[in-house]
Amino acid sequence: MIETTTPAEATVLRGFAAFATQDMDTLGVVFHPDVVWIHHNDDRFKGAKTGWPAVAAFFGESGELTQGTLRVEPQTTMSAGDLVTVLAHVTATRPDGRRLDDRQVLVFRLEDGRAVQVDQYIGEPAAVAAFWA
Repeated sequence: MIETTTPAEATVLRGFAAFATQDMDTLGVVFHPDVVWIHHNDDRFKGAKTGWPAVAAFFGESGELTQGTLRVEPQTTMSAGDLVTVLAHVTATRPDGRRLDDRQVLVFRLEDGRAVQVDQYIGEPAAVAAFWA
């Protein structure tokens, strides 16, 4: 478990814990209703998802495609005010045997204790695109 140093980091890590247990109620509190999640890679999930329902659908689709094997484990955090950067280890498998093992950087911007924007940067863009193809 990562030791948090700020309330913003604690909020973000609460979101990671909720994602791990598919706790959509907690995720709905961590993420602002108008959150924007930007997936910076040229694959099926590329671009911005605007609003909590769109982000929840993104989470749901990625979980369905991996039959529940998707894991996003925060390795370290760093924050400055309401910006929190997380280095995460992302793993999953697809039913056809494809495997994902990627280090990613997620940058969260919080307002009033809720995530209003997330930028997701992929470690190995081509490998991740092939995994989601």
